[in-house]
Amino acid sequence: MKRERPLVIPVFAPQEGCPHRCVYCDQGTITGVTRPNWSRASLRAHVEDFLTRSRRHPVEVAFYGGSFTLLPQTRQAFYLEALQGFLQQARVQSLRLSTRPDAISAQNLRFLHAMGMRTVELGVQSLNDRVLAASARGYTSVEVIQATALLRDYRFRVGFQLMPGLPGENRATFLETIDKSTAIGPDFVRLYPTVILSGTPLEDLYRRGSYHPLSLPEAVDWCKEALLRLSRNSIPVIRMGLQTGPSLERPGAIVAGPHHPAFGQLVKSALWYDRIFPVLAEASRRSSGPIIRVHPFDLADVRGHRNGNLSRWLTEMSLPRLKVISSPEIPPGEFRVTSR
Repeated sequence: MKRERPLVIPVFAPQEGCPHRCVYCDQGTITGVTRPNWSRASLRAHVEDFLTRSRRHPVEVAFYGGSFTLLPQTRQAFYLEALQGFLQQARVQSLRLSTRPDAISAQNLRFLHAMGMRTVELGVQSLNDRVLAASARGYTSVEVIQATALLRDYRFRVGFQLMPGLPGENRATFLETIDKSTAIGPDFVRLYPTVILSGTPLEDLYRRGSYHPLSLPEAVDWCKEALLRLSRNSIPVIRMGLQTGPSLERPGAIVAGPHHPAFGQLVKSALWYDRIFPVLAEASRRSSGPIIRVHPFDLADVRGHRNGNLSRWLTEMSLPRLKVISSPEIPPGEFRVTSR
């Protein structure tokens, strides 16, 4: 049975608990929060506001932007105790957090589980030790494996956050990370291509010519292959690319790198292009106006960002016309190419 997508209420606490700053990191720019200033009352009001505006179910409250499990337990309790009323009333079903792979302990996991935490997202970034060292992450791939196993022991869902294009990485090492990730078996993955944020150590490396970011086409290609491999292993990719917001859109905030407000659609559309092209090429030899039929859910991705796929097919096959239409009878993820 397909797991219903929850309403995730984000609580941003940038840099809280982080032992040091990684070369690429500026949590304030990414989250739009320069410093956390939560009180228990404001945290409860924040959750209440989301619940009032949305009827989606189930509901999770998620702590993002720092290394939650490296906070003193009194600080963790400060956040979690404020939410117990929502959990007891079943208005919120569970909690999730993001943290580092080397910040997982059995004692803390017992506490977190008792407080309603059910999902832990690990900032894995890479499973190549050379890439991790170049990015100043401070742990190795072995610690990722150990952390995941311990989380499984305590019945947590586990997500991996991966960053293609880190210093020292190439396409082969990134895809090795994807294959190692599928072997470990997280419940879901996020793919965040590395972008250079203003004021980070990575910007210094870039200015000195020591680091070259991925181009947008390279990032789409890497993530397309990653999405394909993860999907074949039934591991969902729940996000690709940074969430666009006012802080990221500020002029100069992103110095360089493959940022795009519709990055996820670019990747999914590239996969659709590859799948449909050979079938469409064969159909175009029989008809000058073939029709691609897809489920309504897939229509925008098949057409491509700003109809990019449609334009390419028309041009590359010299077709006078081509339709991509919504057909509810086509299963999601499938397509049909017909002559009329």
